[in-house]
Amino acid sequence: MPPKRPPPLVPKKPNPSMVYEVLIYLNSFYFGMFAFCELAMSLLKAINLTYPSEILIRDMVIIVAYCFLETVRVVLGRKSSLADRGLPAIISVLLIVPCLFGVNYILLLQMYKLRLEYVLCVLQLGLYITEIWYAIYFVFTLCRPINYD
Repeated sequence: MPPKRPPPLVPKKPNPSMVYEVLIYLNSFYFGMFAFCELAMSLLKAINLTYPSEILIRDMVIIVAYCFLETVRVVLGRKSSLADRGLPAIISVLLIVPCLFGVNYILLLQMYKLRLEYVLCVLQLGLYITEIWYAIYFVFTLCRPINYD
């Protein structure tokens, strides 16, 4: 009779760092689509709607700055891991705050808003909130005492 194998080690709780990394990975694809749609809709609004020039310039600068910040955030998040406790991961988590403001500007403060922008911005905000939740959850799991069961 062959000896019994020990049961495989299965983690009892999901790893919040891994979930955060998966969310960053999904966000990288979603943000590409979001940025393309947002820039295309901004161009469409600039051509077809009457914008005062200073408001049009402000809207475009905020959208381009948001796209730049989000790109930096996603690249830093994809290069690093929360489990490594590296500086790029911390910067990636902290850059969610200005990116939240950028999406809120697009959602609430633009002069003209399209329904598609509402849908895209709400989905982006949902991703941000979920990422923040798992980043905070990961920090709290680091503070717990280690259990060697």
